[in-house]
Amino acid sequence: MFKKGLLWVSVFLFTALICLYGFRNTLVAKVASHYLGDANVELSCIDWSLTGLRSIRVERACIEHSTASIELINADINLSSVVLAELNVALKQVTETSAETPHLKSLNLVLPDTRPLLNIKRIRLSGSPLIKPVTMSLIEPSLNQFEINGDLIGQLTIFKNKLALNQISLESNVIQAFKPEQVKMLAGSMNAVFDGLQLQFDGEIEVQAEHHLPECAMSANVQGDISGEIDLLNREAVADFNQLTNTVKTLSCFEALQAHLPQGIQATDFIADQVTVQLPSVLSVRNNVLSTDRVILSNGELTQVQLENLEAKILTQDFKSQFSLKHQTALIGTLQLDGPVDIRDEAFQSQISISLIQPNVPTFLIDNSPIKQANIKLDSNLDMKGKLGGDMSFKSSNQLELLKAEFIDGQGQALKLPKVTLNLDVEGDLSERINAIADGELSLLSFNHPLLQGRDLKAKWQSKLIDDAIQFDADWQLKGIKQADNQIQGIQQSLNLKGSMQDFMNSSVLAVTTHLDAIATPELLVEDMNITSQVNFNEGIRFEHDIDVLDMNLSFRHELTNKAQPFQLVMIEQDLTGLQPVLEEIAPKLKIETGSTSVVASGDLVSQNVDFDVQFGASALFDTHYISNASGKITGQVNSGVINIPKTTVTIDEFRSGAVLTNITADLQAKDNQAWLSSITAEAFDGLLTADKFRLTKAPQRIEAKAENLDLAILAKAGREAGVELIGRVSGELPIEVRDGKVSITEGKLYNLGMGMLSVSENASVNALKAQQPQLKTVIGLLDNLDIDTLHSDVALTEDGWLTLGVNIKGENKSQAQPVNFNYTHHENIYTLFKALRLNDEISQQVEKALTQ
Repeated sequence: MFKKGLLWVSVFLFTALICLYGFRNTLVAKVASHYLGDANVELSCIDWSLTGLRSIRVERACIEHSTASIELINADINLSSVVLAELNVALKQVTETSAETPHLKSLNLVLPDTRPLLNIKRIRLSGSPLIKPVTMSLIEPSLNQFEINGDLIGQLTIFKNKLALNQISLESNVIQAFKPEQVKMLAGSMNAVFDGLQLQFDGEIEVQAEHHLPECAMSANVQGDISGEIDLLNREAVADFNQLTNTVKTLSCFEALQAHLPQGIQATDFIADQVTVQLPSVLSVRNNVLSTDRVILSNGELTQVQLENLEAKILTQDFKSQFSLKHQTALIGTLQLDGPVDIRDEAFQSQISISLIQPNVPTFLIDNSPIKQANIKLDSNLDMKGKLGGDMSFKSSNQLELLKAEFIDGQGQALKLPKVTLNLDVEGDLSERINAIADGELSLLSFNHPLLQGRDLKAKWQSKLIDDAIQFDADWQLKGIKQADNQIQGIQQSLNLKGSMQDFMNSSVLAVTTHLDAIATPELLVEDMNITSQVNFNEGIRFEHDIDVLDMNLSFRHELTNKAQPFQLVMIEQDLTGLQPVLEEIAPKLKIETGSTSVVASGDLVSQNVDFDVQFGASALFDTHYISNASGKITGQVNSGVINIPKTTVTIDEFRSGAVLTNITADLQAKDNQAWLSSITAEAFDGLLTADKFRLTKAPQRIEAKAENLDLAILAKAGREAGVELIGRVSGELPIEVRDGKVSITEGKLYNLGMGMLSVSENASVNALKAQQPQLKTVIGLLDNLDIDTLHSDVALTEDGWLTLGVNIKGENKSQAQPVNFNYTHHENIYTLFKALRLNDEISQQVEKALTQ
């Protein structure tokens, strides 16, 4: 009975086992779902069978997870090994969620002392972020030590507290697939150790890359050891790049760059054969902030760019560093930039100092500009604050020095500047509109040119650009400027410009005030000149100048257009006595007593076509000669620099030079720059003096003057001695020679008109002669009451004033019934005589003036 019961139990158990085996896949799936559900893992398919008492074959198993679909094909499992023919892993696109970051902790793996060794003949990974599927194999030669081959090559060792990756080849296909197209070669290997919290890595890499520009290509090479550590718990990382050698070659860019450079500039002055980058020994990432002590980029021996104390936020544009640039070439000189750069939440701030020293002007500048030599020194500080891509404020302080600068003008002559100093401070902001204020100072010790020299130039200015409005104010002064023997002393000028950027030409007005202490030439000195100017840019450029000089005021207006420069000069009636200081320099003997003048001129400065109108009236004293009320109105034209004046009359009321000339008139005329006086007349000695023509030129000339109907009685009265009386009238010709401003008369003739009479009585000279030579008393007595039939005289005058009169008188002394033929030669310096007569005339005028007061 017992045996029978045992048999039925055995049959039941066997039947149950058969049933269980028949439903093995479903049962395993149900059990797996129970245990794997908490891990968000689903066993979607399973097909396995027993191949022996100690072996299982899994034909296919499917595992689903939110990140991947996993398929196992043909796995043979026994007590010593697990051989998997194929493992397919399809990665899924992970949707980002706001779930909290998983809790990290140190690895504490449960590793059995013995288990079957794993051998996966083919692993296939596909899906994002892989560019293309990855195929590899996994072999476990010894417990927990794996070798990876295929598209990924390396070794994996699993410990209870860490995972170790060794000799991961960077030439593996899976890594090469992520290589950018610019990277032509990536080689080396990496090692990594992960303990659940930290990842430590080290390795050796070699990278060769090329970047093609439109006209050339650049190559880069990175080679050396790299190491570091990543702390996942604290989200920190540290890397050591100090053993890397980084070089960039630009050989193929030299010709392309050279083609765009001006003649005389070499591409080698900008780029070296090789550029190196020295990365820091420690590069760390903490709290999403990348930091390092120093990064250096060297452009051969030409340029070095250095970033110190660099901090950059990985997830934002925040950046902070101490920036330094050093450059030294013959082209630019020694250039250095230093200062902090700070970008935080798109807010930008920097403080850069700039220093430039260029002792020699580059050859290309000498060849293409008037600069021959200059020692240049620049110091600058630039502060900038604002938002990247938005509003920005800036402040800059600059000093530029030119030492021993020399410029060559168009005629090949040198302008030498021993020292020029320029200070410029600028501050403002950049937004939708530019607002800026610039203050500048310029000082120049002296300048020297073969044609012009000057000294001590100082200038200050301030320019403003506020909301499209422009304002420029400047003051400058120059102690002196000299050209040959001409000098200007004490130049001072102030400028004020106002306008609008959008409509500059129609809105701008420039006001200028100029003061000159003195203008000096060898002939004259003009002191204290003031000029007030205004420039309008509306419909051309119009200038308005008001000039105050020598107590006189002139108004000058002119305009700049595309084809012409029309102008107008106006001087309303002005007192001429203000010209006396200038006249004393030009003609020391000339003194203006009273007078006025007015001037109106208009025309075009380009064509030099001018119409002018000058009106004047004046009384003046020249040495011993007095001119009373000289007046006239002169109207004329200047055409292409040639002066033409139609005939106009000039008058002088009275001319006193011992002898008195009145009602003097002359016609002034000019043609083709040649001016002359014609129809000259003057009343003198109750007669008339005339001349046909007198050319207003320095060239020698001969004037045919005539004397008509002169009263001998008045002539005799003009003599210095009393007791001589003449009655009658004379006329004659007086050929006047003018040379170098001096007057002479040759072959002059005087002759009587009708009868005359000569009477000599109580003349001191004649009485003295009678007393000394009594025998002549009878002869001399014939001159008393002599009726003149004929009077003829030769007249000669030398340039120094000696007058010679050869007088012949024929007549009869009726009281003695005696005919007389009298010859007399008179020789006297009339300039001395006129001076004495003029002095006597002035004394008489002053006495008359005193008596009438």
